[in-house]
Amino acid sequence: MLIVDEADRLSIASLEHMRDLYDRYGFGLILMGMPGLEKKFARYPQLYSRIGFVHEFKPLREAEMRLVAARHGAVFGIIFDQESLGGIEAPAAVIRLTRGNLRLAERLLAQMRRIMDINAATEVTLEVVEAARDRLVIGPGD
Repeated sequence: MLIVDEADRLSIASLEHMRDLYDRYGFGLILMGMPGLEKKFARYPQLYSRIGFVHEFKPLREAEMRLVAARHGAVFGIIFDQESLGGIEAPAAVIRLTRGNLRLAERLLAQMRRIMDINAATEVTLEVVEAARDRLVIGPGD
């Protein structure tokens, strides 16, 4: 199995090389990229004819983002204490700011951990989330 992220950035020569390897060895191939990737491939019949299906990832729903914040946050050592105000406000802010974007959530959680380490903070607060947001290029937090 070969999984290629940002396949939309690959040259046609690279894609043709992967197609050739796929034809020779018959392994699973997953190409991930930005919207419009399928249209790019449609211009190359040899490659396009081998596409089994296309799946568009939608933004995660709020419940899914809560699970991501809790479980993935723990990977970064971020625990949202539901008994504290910050533990309630902080994950809500993460969900609002990331709008269901998993990659952005990971970046935000990593930045939160960095800010907490720099400030020797042990509790996740809304201020930590906002400071992390201010250091990332993610747009307004409305």
